[in-house]
Amino acid sequence: MFIHHRGGGSSDLDNAAECAKDVADAWSDMYGKADGDIGYNYFVCPHGDIYEGRGLERGEANGGDAPAQGNVPKGHVWVADHGAVGRNAAFYSICGLLRSEDEPTSAMRTSIKNLIAYLRTDVPAGKKAGPNMFPHSKGYNTECPGNLLRYAHTGSLMDPGVPAASNPTQLQIISRAQWGARPPVSEAKVPLSQRTGFAVHYSAGPTSQTPKAIQNYHMDSNGWWDIGYNFLVDVQGRIFEGRGWANEGAHATGYNTTHFGVCFIGRNGDATTAAKNAIRSLYHAAREKTGKALAATYHSALGSTQCPGAELRAWVQSGLPGTTYPIVGGEPVYDGDPPDDGSSGGLTTVRSIASQQRAVNGLGYTPPLTVDGAFGPLTDAGVRWLQNKIGTEADGLWGTATEAAYVAHIGGSPGHMGGGLTTVRSVSSQQSAVNALGYTPPLDVDGVFGPRTEAGVRWLQDKVGTGVDGLWGPATEAAYGRYADGEQLVVDGEFGPATIAATQRAIGVTADGVWGPESKRALQEHLNTWADADLIVDGAVGEATVKALQGHLNKMIRAGLILDGGWGAATTKALQTALNQGRL
Repeated sequence: MFIHHRGGGSSDLDNAAECAKDVADAWSDMYGKADGDIGYNYFVCPHGDIYEGRGLERGEANGGDAPAQGNVPKGHVWVADHGAVGRNAAFYSICGLLRSEDEPTSAMRTSIKNLIAYLRTDVPAGKKAGPNMFPHSKGYNTECPGNLLRYAHTGSLMDPGVPAASNPTQLQIISRAQWGARPPVSEAKVPLSQRTGFAVHYSAGPTSQTPKAIQNYHMDSNGWWDIGYNFLVDVQGRIFEGRGWANEGAHATGYNTTHFGVCFIGRNGDATTAAKNAIRSLYHAAREKTGKALAATYHSALGSTQCPGAELRAWVQSGLPGTTYPIVGGEPVYDGDPPDDGSSGGLTTVRSIASQQRAVNGLGYTPPLTVDGAFGPLTDAGVRWLQNKIGTEADGLWGTATEAAYVAHIGGSPGHMGGGLTTVRSVSSQQSAVNALGYTPPLDVDGVFGPRTEAGVRWLQDKVGTGVDGLWGPATEAAYGRYADGEQLVVDGEFGPATIAATQRAIGVTADGVWGPESKRALQEHLNTWADADLIVDGAVGEATVKALQGHLNKMIRAGLILDGGWGAATTKALQTALNQGRL
């Protein structure tokens, strides 16, 4: 199916009568009466009501060229000419009753999701919808579907194929160690007695953002000593430890010592019930820790900003309705030994989460873990299984003791000759890492640190974008982890399908490798959010957009680009490097 909206302006539909009139008005719109009937198959209004247009019969609203054949799974048949006929014959059209200035309501998104489920499962066999969902703009030069754009793709939260989070019995804070945080440059402790409020934020980025990406931005672009928020929450309702309960935040000027700052990872309208319940649970945990009532507020009430968007703002204003769950973990430990309850575990630079997942799988864990760099209950169980297997304490935290036991188990050597001792990665593991990135001729993996290994480590350090000194310390491990878990693009200055797809993943649009208007607009939105670019989001990547990108890359990776507004090989190389390091 293709997802549409009603065009420019604002609908301002207050009741069912106004919604019904808007459907009637669509009859004579640009798609209407192509053969004497309304163009769309279905309409969904802001209140969640579904209106039948052509129903299960072929519509006339989709227009333009159909998406590439490769985007349609085997068995999903359409008219062979791939033009407007194919888009209309093979795709339903669902139109949200909103215009370009309107945000989709949660009721609208839920009803579209339910409608798609109905079309996929509950209609006659010859009429069943296939698995794909696209925005109207896919393969067609249009702004449609407006602010439904970020939801109008397969795998979005509006897709019935994306499972809802199950109701937990308690919420476990994912510690800094578990999500692979960088070490803070400093600390600034705040007594709990000084806290008077609790502020809700959003990241204003795609829901695919990671805490690591946000931390990179805050530390590399803003120059802060750590990620700005005390905690972060994603669409699954997972809670990530930022600065924790005991440290000053950097989320709202004038309120960083008085208010806990909690950031929802996403944009306006993305917050799920699971996310809201997690934020609500954090609020009540904060009240319990401080032993007093705290003002529940939001960023735009504390400063001039749109954060956290209309939906979360209204939710906070209505009293954070939802379900409260007990929260465990999240004690603020930045260094030293973890607390006895294993609640936080401090920072580890020993092995990235994705590398831990690969190591667990490599020892035969079944079913194998998904290597996604996210530390959840399955990864925790897998690491504990590995720790039992290699004979070290099974606490789920991959520290230096686990690393040493793992290296010994797989036959590596922690010894060294020259180059200085490191407890971060054995010499043989360094040699294997250098070889894995394509060093030629490959090093002998013998655990001996000689001139050739030092040259290889220097080569790797240059490739992953860290200081080139031949010594594999925490900074090199962190940079290598970002690179190894990242896109691993060839830095060749060619803005081809692989680089385009990696850019699309970073800016939160469908990663199809085609640099079209949707991707260009998303890049402009990304730069407005993360580089304060103040660009017009028009999908025209001109000199202003490129200058903003070049300036952003200079901040994030010290690219040293000249701000000339010309997107050449040097800019693409810097972009590829930033994508490899998770720093766009």
